[in-house]
Amino acid sequence: MQKEKNKDDVLKHKIYVDSNILQAAQIRKSTPDVVFIEDAKKQNWEIFTSIHTFMELLDTEKDREFLMKCIIDKGLDVSTFLAKRKSKNLSKEDLSDLATKVNNFFFTNRFIQVINIQDSDWSLIKKIGESSNLHSSDILHLVTAWVGNCQLLVTNDEDFIIEGNKILQQENVYDRLRVCNKNNVETTLKEVKLPRTGSLKVQVADK
Repeated sequence: MQKEKNKDDVLKHKIYVDSNILQAAQIRKSTPDVVFIEDAKKQNWEIFTSIHTFMELLDTEKDREFLMKCIIDKGLDVSTFLAKRKSKNLSKEDLSDLATKVNNFFFTNRFIQVINIQDSDWSLIKKIGESSNLHSSDILHLVTAWVGNCQLLVTNDEDFIIEGNKILQQENVYDRLRVCNKNNVETTLKEVKLPRTGSLKVQVADK
């Protein structure tokens, strides 16, 4: 009788999702992003992001809440909001509500796993920062997907796609990791190698 395969030995597509897609899906602003997240649940894919994504989503919520207070409550113009953006005075209740909102998104979409870089990965981050035009936050996402053994990093940022793939080609990892937009996921998956067998150790954020 053939031995049953261990669940950990099944090859799965591992896809890292950038914060701009999750942000749009969270507030349901962009129908294509919502559809992508819903479709991901139905596919045999492992979906990952990082704690950096959580922080970016939280920053966006803080900006949005502060903007509402400045413009709607106080009648300030946008230029004043931009000047005061780094000196927010949101209350503890506001901050707690915003954190709950972001946490609830991940709780609702529990199939999204959280992976993070290790101390040993910072030298790679520094190297890419010194040798590319990529923004620091994008470098963190790229390296996390890279060391997390993902096949794809999916983003809405076309500049990130161009520059990120250029870096992956220079570092000779383009055959196993690509940066692409959500419309090209299935096509791009056919062009990269399947990840190694075995489960990836992940850190799941507290819900």
